[in-house]
Amino acid sequence: MLKNKFLNLKKIIDIHLNLLKQLKMNIEKIYELRKSFTIIALTGRKGSGCSEVAERLVQGFSNDNSIFRHPDTTNITHNSYRKYRIVYAYSKENFKPHILISYKKILFLFILSKNYDSFIKFLKSELLRRDFSESKLGHLCDFDNEILKIASFKSNFDLLHTEIDTIWKKLKNRKAKELKDLYLREDFQNLSDSVFDILEVHSTVKRNKLLQIIGNNLRKSSEYDDFSNYNLDNVFSVVDLINDIIKAFTRENKKNKISTEIVIDSLRNPLEIMFFRQRFSAFYTIAINRTEDIRKAVIKNRYKNDKQIDIDKLITEEYNSAKAKDFYKQNVSQCIQSADIHLAFKDYDEIDFLNNEVSIKNENVSPYFSWQMQLLKFLSLIDQPGIVTPSPEERCMQLAFTAKYNSGCISRQVGAAITDENYAIKAIGWNNTPEGQVPCALRNADDLLSGNDDYDAFTTYEKSNPEFQKAFKENYENQSTKDNRKDLKGRNLCFCFKGLINSYSDGKNQVHTRSLHAEESAFLQITKYGGQGILNGKLFTTASPCELCSKKAYQLGIKVIYYVDPYPGISLEHILTAGSKDRNPKLRLFHGAIGNAYHWLYEPFMAYKDELNLILGQNIKDLASIKEELLVIKNKELLSAQNDLQVLTEENEKLKEIIASRGL
Repeated sequence: MLKNKFLNLKKIIDIHLNLLKQLKMNIEKIYELRKSFTIIALTGRKGSGCSEVAERLVQGFSNDNSIFRHPDTTNITHNSYRKYRIVYAYSKENFKPHILISYKKILFLFILSKNYDSFIKFLKSELLRRDFSESKLGHLCDFDNEILKIASFKSNFDLLHTEIDTIWKKLKNRKAKELKDLYLREDFQNLSDSVFDILEVHSTVKRNKLLQIIGNNLRKSSEYDDFSNYNLDNVFSVVDLINDIIKAFTRENKKNKISTEIVIDSLRNPLEIMFFRQRFSAFYTIAINRTEDIRKAVIKNRYKNDKQIDIDKLITEEYNSAKAKDFYKQNVSQCIQSADIHLAFKDYDEIDFLNNEVSIKNENVSPYFSWQMQLLKFLSLIDQPGIVTPSPEERCMQLAFTAKYNSGCISRQVGAAITDENYAIKAIGWNNTPEGQVPCALRNADDLLSGNDDYDAFTTYEKSNPEFQKAFKENYENQSTKDNRKDLKGRNLCFCFKGLINSYSDGKNQVHTRSLHAEESAFLQITKYGGQGILNGKLFTTASPCELCSKKAYQLGIKVIYYVDPYPGISLEHILTAGSKDRNPKLRLFHGAIGNAYHWLYEPFMAYKDELNLILGQNIKDLASIKEELLVIKNKELLSAQNDLQVLTEENEKLKEIIASRGL
């Protein structure tokens, strides 16, 4: 009897094992779709560390402890370290080197699309001089010394130009493949490096400004030396070529049955990020952020030969300039705001110092991780969604990020979340008008012009102040605006009150905004509806607090402020570090996944238990289930035996009839 039970149990196990083997093939196929193709675009301000991250992605995983710190399995003090141990082990097996597409070298392809003389003419042009002068860099626009040195590469330049000119005229697929092959070639790489090195000899700022102008011209006119023509259709000129090259890599790798991992270093125009995001589900933007003090030190060292240069002016241009008619310019601020993943660029010495401080003060915060350790986490999640769970900081920042879309501000949407010291949410907020007032996004300028329809949505000041009325009508009743109204195509004709009042008053003044700031709104929710105090709590903001909100955070006893992108102001130096060191809030640069990426990276394809069972070929069942299945088998066997007996009985009866009929 016992032997039969074991035989029956073996039957059950064999059936399940055969089923699991079939399913295992399917799960590998599912992940093959995920792992076969990934594009990572880096973005960030100058001096933030994009180049270092790109280089590591190209080189792939390393067992060197100084590059990727080995997990400490003997002294695990926090769940974050347990998560790191998991992603380290996964990365060791799965981190594949990426193909680098350098944005500046794509620009060089465009330079080579015209001959050597065209490039020299561009370097000598008055329009180039004008653009340098507008950035207060007019004294750097003389390229005579650089032209003399570049002349030694004229023959190489012309040879590659002739080849590229021929490629450019071919069908798109052939053009893409041949440009990809040329991009990888040693002669192209060497020439581009040589020219860029020459342009940088006297001034790094000079070279960077030149590349900035070339990129701007391509995005507005599709020609690197055309300063005059503007057309929004050309804004994708550079990324369209990058896309062709990516497709060429993908086609070739697919034919060779290998995966394609691309890193673009780097994108600094938000429309270019949108271009890839709308085309590829496997596209991720990683923003590399650095604390301001360290970033400025890096920039100061990098530009140490650039004396008497307004570096801040150049940095401001890349940071926040692609607005309205300047769609073609860089806007790193917007790129950072829309990034899927944020890395806080910190090295091992820095995190060891900071983690020691956290330990000494017994602060209830997650440990600091180096940028390399952070990188392993997000590469693992891209490859294997849900391999670890979000950090408390990601969970809270995701709420702040989601809250910002409630904002009715047409200039900038910001979200904030406030927690107690244990990351329990106490309030969320977004920048918006006070309750009962109408956000700018919901008002229509025609109602204020006509005095009809929704006239009550406007304030007494807007209706009657002579200076405001004059500025308003100059902007919304002029002939140019009337002619362009047809292009609205149903869009609401709203306006920014602060923008208009600052156009005729003292200039930029945040007091004139109609909206409460996101942090301010979150603080007021607690006051308005009651709730627990937030002493020693945490503030999460998708920007960083201005001076006004910093004072409120300080007064309410906020202990840690997590931020994504610095907001112009002096809040750190002037307010947050002004009092007792024990009371001063600590600013922590956020790292993590937010927005749609939060769901893409942390939602597993299936329950991890089921995945392990499929991979390992296991099917661990409880005893009751096993007994139930044994009972089913036993009943089937009993029924089968009964059927066999019935068949034998019927055959016996037939045999009796045959015998009787024959008189035997």
